[in-house]
Amino acid sequence: MPNEVARFGLRTMLASINVRHLIEADSFEELAEHLQRAPVDVLIMSCPGQDVAQQEEPLREISAMNVKVLFLLESASQHMVIRAASLPVDGFLVQPELTRNALADALRRISDGELSMPSTLARELLSQVRERNGAKAPRPVSLTPREQQVLSLVGDGLSNKQIARRLSISEHGAKRHVANVLAKLNSPNRTLAVVTALKEGLLPPQA
Repeated sequence: MPNEVARFGLRTMLASINVRHLIEADSFEELAEHLQRAPVDVLIMSCPGQDVAQQEEPLREISAMNVKVLFLLESASQHMVIRAASLPVDGFLVQPELTRNALADALRRISDGELSMPSTLARELLSQVRERNGAKAPRPVSLTPREQQVLSLVGDGLSNKQIARRLSISEHGAKRHVANVLAKLNSPNRTLAVVTALKEGLLPPQA
Protein backbone atom coordinates (compact mmCIF):
# COMPACT_ATOMS: atom_id res chain seq x y z
CA MET A 1 0.00 0.00 0.00
CA PRO A 2 1.50 3.37 -0.97
CA ASN A 3 0.10 5.24 2.06
CA GLU A 4 2.12 4.63 5.25
CA VAL A 5 -0.84 5.45 7.49
CA ALA A 6 -2.95 2.88 5.63
CA ARG A 7 -0.14 0.36 5.93
CA PHE A 8 0.07 0.89 9.66
CA GLY A 9 -3.68 0.41 9.98
CA LEU A 10 -3.54 -2.79 7.95
CA ARG A 11 -0.64 -4.14 10.01
CA THR A 12 -2.61 -3.41 13.18
CA MET A 13 -5.70 -5.20 11.84
CA LEU A 14 -3.66 -8.22 10.77
CA ALA A 15 -2.00 -8.44 14.18
CA SER A 16 -5.41 -8.25 15.87
CA ILE A 17 -6.62 -11.33 13.95
CA ASN A 18 -3.46 -13.28 14.79
CA VAL A 19 -1.71 -13.03 11.43
CA ARG A 20 1.85 -13.12 12.70
CA HIS A 21 4.16 -13.72 9.76
CA LEU A 22 4.14 -10.63 7.55
CA ILE A 23 6.39 -9.35 4.81
CA GLU A 24 6.04 -6.02 3.01
CA ALA A 25 7.06 -5.17 -0.53
CA ASP A 26 6.89 -1.93 -2.49
CA SER A 27 7.04 -3.58 -5.91
CA PHE A 28 6.47 -6.89 -7.67
CA GLU A 29 10.24 -7.19 -8.09
CA GLU A 30 10.74 -6.96 -4.33
CA LEU A 31 7.92 -9.45 -3.78
CA ALA A 32 9.52 -11.89 -6.24
CA GLU A 33 12.72 -11.76 -4.19
CA HIS A 34 10.75 -12.62 -1.04
CA LEU A 35 9.04 -15.51 -2.83
CA GLN A 36 12.40 -16.99 -3.77
CA ARG A 37 13.30 -17.16 -0.08
CA ALA A 38 10.00 -18.29 1.42
CA PRO A 39 6.46 -19.08 0.21
CA VAL A 40 3.61 -16.61 0.69
CA ASP A 41 0.05 -17.79 1.30
CA VAL A 42 -1.87 -14.58 0.60
CA LEU A 43 -0.83 -11.29 -0.99
CA ILE A 44 -2.79 -8.21 0.09
CA MET A 45 -2.22 -5.38 -2.32
CA SER A 46 -3.57 -2.06 -3.49
CA CYS A 47 -2.53 0.64 -5.90
CA PRO A 48 -3.80 4.04 -7.10
CA GLY A 49 -6.98 3.76 -9.12
CA GLN A 50 -5.43 4.92 -12.37
CA ASP A 51 -2.83 2.13 -12.16
CA VAL A 52 -5.18 -0.80 -11.50
CA ALA A 53 -5.34 -2.04 -15.10
CA GLN A 54 -1.54 -2.16 -15.27
CA GLN A 55 -1.42 -4.83 -12.55
CA GLU A 56 -3.01 -7.60 -14.62
CA GLU A 57 0.15 -9.17 -16.07
CA PRO A 58 2.22 -9.07 -12.84
CA LEU A 59 -0.75 -10.53 -10.95
CA ARG A 60 -1.01 -13.39 -13.43
CA GLU A 61 2.62 -14.22 -12.69
CA ILE A 62 1.94 -14.10 -8.95
CA SER A 63 -1.16 -16.29 -9.34
CA ALA A 64 0.91 -18.83 -11.28
CA MET A 65 3.12 -19.17 -8.18
CA ASN A 66 0.11 -20.44 -6.18
CA VAL A 67 -0.17 -17.21 -4.21
CA LYS A 68 -3.73 -16.15 -3.42
CA VAL A 69 -4.40 -12.43 -3.89
CA LEU A 70 -6.72 -10.10 -1.98
CA PHE A 71 -6.98 -6.77 -3.79
CA LEU A 72 -7.94 -3.60 -1.93
CA LEU A 73 -9.87 -1.17 -4.14
CA GLU A 74 -10.03 2.55 -3.43
CA SER A 75 -13.78 2.50 -4.02
CA ALA A 76 -16.61 0.54 -5.64
CA SER A 77 -17.16 3.26 -8.23
CA GLN A 78 -18.03 2.45 -11.82
CA HIS A 79 -14.61 3.27 -13.28
CA MET A 80 -12.81 1.33 -10.52
CA VAL A 81 -14.93 -1.78 -11.07
CA ILE A 82 -14.37 -1.66 -14.83
CA ARG A 83 -10.60 -1.47 -14.28
CA ALA A 84 -10.53 -4.23 -11.68
CA ALA A 85 -12.98 -6.72 -13.22
CA SER A 86 -10.38 -8.61 -15.24
CA LEU A 87 -7.69 -8.82 -12.55
CA PRO A 88 -6.70 -12.44 -11.78
CA VAL A 89 -7.27 -12.22 -8.03
CA ASP A 90 -9.07 -14.34 -5.46
CA GLY A 91 -11.03 -11.59 -3.75
CA PHE A 92 -11.64 -7.89 -3.29
CA LEU A 93 -12.21 -5.51 -0.42
CA VAL A 94 -13.18 -1.85 -0.73
CA GLN A 95 -10.89 0.31 1.40
CA PRO A 96 -13.60 2.57 2.89
CA GLU A 97 -15.36 -0.60 4.11
CA LEU A 98 -12.19 -2.25 5.45
CA THR A 99 -12.71 -3.41 9.03
CA ARG A 100 -11.09 -6.04 11.21
CA ASN A 101 -14.03 -8.41 10.75
CA ALA A 102 -14.24 -7.83 6.99
CA LEU A 103 -10.52 -8.53 6.62
CA ALA A 104 -10.68 -11.68 8.74
CA ASP A 105 -13.69 -12.96 6.78
CA ALA A 106 -12.04 -12.24 3.41
CA LEU A 107 -8.83 -14.03 4.40
CA ARG A 108 -10.78 -17.01 5.69
CA ARG A 109 -12.84 -17.26 2.51
CA ILE A 110 -9.79 -17.00 0.27
CA SER A 111 -7.88 -19.59 2.31
CA ASP A 112 -10.87 -21.94 2.00
CA GLY A 113 -10.96 -21.47 -1.77
CA GLU A 114 -14.07 -19.29 -1.74
CA LEU A 115 -14.75 -16.12 -3.68
CA SER A 116 -14.51 -13.01 -1.50
CA MET A 117 -16.32 -9.92 -2.76
CA PRO A 118 -18.23 -7.30 -0.71
CA SER A 119 -21.86 -6.70 -1.61
CA THR A 120 -21.27 -3.10 -2.73
CA LEU A 121 -18.69 -4.23 -5.26
CA ALA A 122 -20.81 -7.17 -6.40
CA ARG A 123 -23.80 -4.87 -7.02
CA GLU A 124 -21.71 -2.46 -9.09
CA LEU A 125 -20.18 -5.32 -11.06
CA LEU A 126 -23.58 -6.84 -11.79
CA SER A 127 -24.85 -3.42 -12.85
CA GLN A 128 -21.99 -3.15 -15.33
CA VAL A 129 -22.71 -6.65 -16.61
CA ARG A 130 -26.36 -5.72 -17.26
CA GLU A 131 -25.40 -2.57 -19.15
CA ARG A 132 -22.78 -4.31 -21.26
CA ASN A 133 -24.72 -7.50 -21.98
CA GLY A 134 -28.10 -6.07 -22.92
CA ALA A 135 -29.70 -8.66 -25.18
CA LYS A 136 -26.37 -10.31 -26.00
CA ALA A 137 -26.66 -14.04 -26.66
CA PRO A 138 -24.58 -16.29 -24.41
CA ARG A 139 -21.30 -17.61 -25.81
CA PRO A 140 -21.56 -21.34 -26.65
CA VAL A 141 -19.34 -22.63 -23.83
CA SER A 142 -19.89 -26.36 -23.46
CA LEU A 143 -20.53 -26.99 -19.76
CA THR A 144 -21.97 -30.27 -18.57
CA PRO A 145 -25.06 -30.06 -16.35
CA ARG A 146 -22.86 -30.86 -13.34
CA GLU A 147 -20.35 -28.16 -14.30
CA GLN A 148 -23.20 -25.67 -14.63
CA GLN A 149 -24.30 -26.59 -11.10
CA VAL A 150 -20.75 -26.15 -9.85
CA LEU A 151 -20.43 -22.78 -11.60
CA SER A 152 -23.62 -21.58 -9.92
CA LEU A 153 -22.29 -22.62 -6.51
CA VAL A 154 -18.93 -20.97 -7.19
CA GLY A 155 -20.89 -17.83 -8.01
CA ASP A 156 -22.55 -18.12 -4.60
CA GLY A 157 -19.10 -18.12 -2.99
CA LEU A 158 -19.03 -21.76 -1.86
CA SER A 159 -15.74 -23.54 -1.17
CA ASN A 160 -14.86 -26.95 -2.63
CA LYS A 161 -15.87 -28.60 0.63
CA GLN A 162 -19.24 -26.82 0.63
CA ILE A 163 -19.82 -27.67 -3.04
CA ALA A 164 -19.06 -31.33 -2.31
CA ARG A 165 -21.53 -31.34 0.57
CA ARG A 166 -24.22 -29.56 -1.47
CA LEU A 167 -23.89 -31.98 -4.42
CA SER A 168 -23.22 -35.11 -2.32
CA ILE A 169 -19.90 -35.79 -4.01
CA SER A 170 -16.33 -36.08 -2.74
CA GLU A 171 -14.25 -32.97 -2.13
CA HIS A 172 -11.78 -34.27 -4.72
CA GLY A 173 -14.63 -34.54 -7.22
CA ALA A 174 -15.76 -30.99 -6.46
CA LYS A 175 -12.21 -29.72 -6.92
CA ARG A 176 -11.98 -31.49 -10.29
CA HIS A 177 -15.27 -29.98 -11.48
CA VAL A 178 -14.19 -26.49 -10.39
CA ALA A 179 -10.89 -26.92 -12.25
CA ASN A 180 -12.78 -27.98 -15.39
CA VAL A 181 -15.07 -24.95 -15.17
CA LEU A 182 -12.12 -22.58 -14.74
CA ALA A 183 -10.36 -24.16 -17.72
CA LYS A 184 -13.42 -23.88 -19.98
CA LEU A 185 -13.87 -20.23 -19.00
CA ASN A 186 -10.14 -19.61 -19.52
CA SER A 187 -9.96 -18.16 -16.02
CA PRO A 188 -7.04 -18.59 -13.58
CA ASN A 189 -9.23 -18.27 -10.48
CA ARG A 190 -12.80 -18.19 -9.20
CA THR A 191 -13.19 -14.42 -9.24
CA LEU A 192 -12.37 -14.10 -12.92
CA ALA A 193 -14.45 -17.19 -13.71
CA VAL A 194 -17.54 -15.61 -12.14
CA VAL A 195 -16.90 -12.30 -13.92
CA THR A 196 -16.50 -14.14 -17.23
CA ALA A 197 -19.62 -16.23 -16.63
CA LEU A 198 -21.66 -13.11 -15.87
CA LYS A 199 -20.38 -11.32 -18.96
CA GLU A 200 -21.16 -14.31 -21.17
CA GLY A 201 -24.62 -14.96 -19.76
CA LEU A 202 -23.70 -18.24 -18.07
CA LEU A 203 -24.86 -16.90 -14.71
CA PRO A 204 -27.96 -14.73 -14.19
CA PRO A 205 -26.98 -11.13 -13.29
CA GLN A 206 -29.09 -10.90 -10.17
CA ALA A 207 -28.27 -8.42 -7.43
